[in-house]
Amino acid sequence: MMTAVRRSTALTLALVALAACTAPAATPSGTASATASTASSAPSATLAPTTAPTVEPTATTLVRTPEPIPTGSPQAAAPAIRVVSQAFPVVTAAPLIEVVGPYRTSAEADLRRWVPGLLEGLDKIRVDPNESSNRGLFDSLYVPGPYAELIRQSLFPGSRPTAGQADQHKFELGELTVQHMYAKPWGRVAYIDATLSYADRITTADGKTSSVQLAQQARFVNQGHGMYKVIDGYDPTLGRWVDGELPRWSALALEAEAPNQMWWFFQRESYVPGEQYPHAGPPGSYWLVTGFDSAWNESIAKLDASYAKKEFTTRRFDDLTVRISRFEPATFLGDGIVTVVANARVVTAVAGGPERSTPVTRTLRFYRITRYGLNANWQPVDEQGANGAWLSGGNLELAEIDQDRG
Repeated sequence: MMTAVRRSTALTLALVALAACTAPAATPSGTASATASTASSAPSATLAPTTAPTVEPTATTLVRTPEPIPTGSPQAAAPAIRVVSQAFPVVTAAPLIEVVGPYRTSAEADLRRWVPGLLEGLDKIRVDPNESSNRGLFDSLYVPGPYAELIRQSLFPGSRPTAGQADQHKFELGELTVQHMYAKPWGRVAYIDATLSYADRITTADGKTSSVQLAQQARFVNQGHGMYKVIDGYDPTLGRWVDGELPRWSALALEAEAPNQMWWFFQRESYVPGEQYPHAGPPGSYWLVTGFDSAWNESIAKLDASYAKKEFTTRRFDDLTVRISRFEPATFLGDGIVTVVANARVVTAVAGGPERSTPVTRTLRFYRITRYGLNANWQPVDEQGANGAWLSGGNLELAEIDQDRG
């Protein structure tokens, strides 16, 4: 077998260059802006996601949600929510911390187990990058952006080190070297900076072999349950990350997400005649993780009791509007605490009786969970009581919430 390092086209230019020098220690910065943002309440159109060949963990599978009300029973419709756009303050994110000790060892082991699958996926994709299942596979490995597009282009046949149609290519793992592993203040690993060295082994039609040494100095983020995604790559020539650390969220995104992320919260406190199941979970329910979870569940249990006594047969939220009053990002990826002020009329009625309407204002806090800036999910974590005190008692218990579940 002969081994040679060849001067290649786009693949080598895109990837070998990344091994030319090592990125300086990245400073995990907060992505906060000292200025407030103003956003339109009109959500933009959303394209249907590309179907991937395998089920990929996303933020929606990582968040824990209350047990659903069984189907087949009458159930209140989801309330319509209108977003009132306004400027709101964005708090400076706390610095990320370098992970050390057993937790780092465990997270690094997870990444090492995932990396061979990354190379196998790239091998499959480059057979035909335009094939629909391969496009979906690529999207499950790389977050959309300039760096992902660079890698995608390098996988087209014209970018291979050799253009022989009969040549067989296979990526072979070399070494994974972790430079940095950053965690949020409550302990969840935010992302890992590491250099992946590997080789493109080429076998020609006459059986001769050669290999091209490659490397990606990349930023990996844990999607949960041992699955990772590449969210960026380092350009040694420019001395910076290709996609960079500018915020991957916006005020427009938060306001566009709000209705779809909040309707179920209010639906759970809404009732229609003839319901057969309680809305509160029984003590010990798997989703009762924090003090707020228990407090909210107890308030719903009181509504269940009133409904059972027929103190009302209908309860709903009319003219429901929400406005974001504050955002506290945890990282530039856009995970963090969203504070929302909701105004509505709570309409109740007993069987055969008139409807009664009561205006309400509620201040809620949600943890916006996103591992790489997309597919965000909001989890309620707190509410301000009538006396001004927060139901959480000031402890959001994010270390318990920001875990892999489902």
